[in-house]
Amino acid sequence: MRVGERDLPEPAAGDVVVRVEWAGLCGSDLHVMRGGAWVTEWPATLGHELYGRVESAPAASGFAVGTAVVADSRIPCGACAGCATDPDACSQPGFLGEIRPGAFATRCSLPPALLHPVPETLDGATAVLAEPLAVVLAGLGRLSPTPSSRRVAILGHGPIGALAQAELRRREPGWEIAVAEPAALRASLGRALGARTVPAGDDLPAAGFDLVIDAAGHAASLTDALRLAAPGAQILVLAISEAAVSVRPIDLVERALTVFGSNAFRAADLRTAIELLAREGWRYAPVVTDAIALDELPEVAARQLRAPDAIKVLIRP
Repeated sequence: MRVGERDLPEPAAGDVVVRVEWAGLCGSDLHVMRGGAWVTEWPATLGHELYGRVESAPAASGFAVGTAVVADSRIPCGACAGCATDPDACSQPGFLGEIRPGAFATRCSLPPALLHPVPETLDGATAVLAEPLAVVLAGLGRLSPTPSSRRVAILGHGPIGALAQAELRRREPGWEIAVAEPAALRASLGRALGARTVPAGDDLPAAGFDLVIDAAGHAASLTDALRLAAPGAQILVLAISEAAVSVRPIDLVERALTVFGSNAFRAADLRTAIELLAREGWRYAPVVTDAIALDELPEVAARQLRAPDAIKVLIRP
């Protein structure tokens, strides 16, 4: 990984060029860095969490130069049955930074359909949280409404886990939330946002949580989630892991557990995220712990790969 200069590909017909002001380092970016997953062409410019301003745009795009925007990171394949009815329903989308150059750069070229304007009153370093917050909103939207979800456990308190805690606190201020996170800074934010922290790994407490969110994505986190779940509980898996996990079906059956996976989000989730950040940005902004220059990214990313300690790292190209 290195910082250098690349020519921005010639924008496709109708594309908008955005000058990047803030980009977020995501766990999925780290996943790509570990093994090259999903990338179609090397060298790759990663980065899919983007806030910037329109630098140039064709008149038909509907965007004026200078407009503040965030990006929908999903790029529809254009060939599946979902795309035939609604590109928002694409079953196999690619992502910015993986199938086309992304936001870890001074400029990025995108189709206008992927750009969403944000209010000028919304600070860019908060607006860039719209994409990961949309991931959380989509995941929570998968759950079945139940009045019994009074005790929540969040495994992993990186950006997604922290945003999930903040959003649950907004929705249900009376719920009890516990966070399992070994990194000291991440655990301390969990406590600052009103959660109690519980030991991670082999020292996890006994079952008893009505909702368990796996935002950790390590080899044993799904097993840990099953162990924490009370009878009738829901388990929401938001983290990315390719590790094989041993599950006993009898545990799901006898305890009537429901496991949900959630992939990315829909455009409506992103619009809702922008509205929440504009209205209550103070609630989500504490997840940002580091703001760095692009030149610092290789060193910071390498440290996050070795031993994640920061929560949300923002890059300012």
